[in-house]
Amino acid sequence: MPQVQANGLSFHVQVLKTNDADDSPRPKVVMLHGLVIDNLSSWYYTIAPAVALHADVYLIDLRGHGRSDMPTTGYTVEDNVDDLVALLDHWGIDEPVHLFGNSFGGVVSLALAHRHPERVASLFLVEAHFAVEGWGEHMAGSLALAAFGLDEDAVQNWLAENADRKLSRLAKRAERFLLETSLIDDLQAEQPIGWLAEITCPTFALYGSESDILDRARELENKVAGCELEIVADCTHSLLTEQAALVRDRALTWIDRVG
Repeated sequence: MPQVQANGLSFHVQVLKTNDADDSPRPKVVMLHGLVIDNLSSWYYTIAPAVALHADVYLIDLRGHGRSDMPTTGYTVEDNVDDLVALLDHWGIDEPVHLFGNSFGGVVSLALAHRHPERVASLFLVEAHFAVEGWGEHMAGSLALAAFGLDEDAVQNWLAENADRKLSRLAKRAERFLLETSLIDDLQAEQPIGWLAEITCPTFALYGSESDILDRARELENKVAGCELEIVADCTHSLLTEQAALVRDRALTWIDRVG
């Protein structure tokens, strides 16, 4: 199980590479997943292997997720950006990377592109969140999950149904994450961002037509110069899994264009 020490924590990572016959440099893609009940497997089992045929792909369990450490505090967006910078340094990646962000992974991707534009070649965003006015008020208890496009009842049912099954460890971990860390308080304290217009790297955004955060899609399109937006019919916030083949095709086209 690959574990990397960075920013004082142990992170579970997966690096997918293929050797080109001519040993030519390949684009570097970093994929960031969603919140609480998500981890790097959502990319690994959807589009990562296909993208790895064309680029070096780096998958990370964000702090508190998957098999990475779960400290009791330190879950602000900036903490996650610090983690990502430390991981890039650990891997010796000093060239700009292509950030793929799903849901909360989009929050971190946008924040890194703003804070360290020299390290980001492009953004490929799937149902990306970012803090807007009133965002923090929805970050309490299970309502925090609902604010990220997850149904409150569905999350509670998931925890209950898995309490006595093979996934009980995952359910208990998710419950501990919500109840025993500063995650909710840290997210609740996030302030609305006002710097979207300062994002300068090429950006592609995918959202489902039935997504509960379509307003974020329109704001990205309006404020990020040159942002390309595609709305996928009959899809929800779970676009990555609902239309994995479509997301894969868009990702490969994107890397071919900007890589």
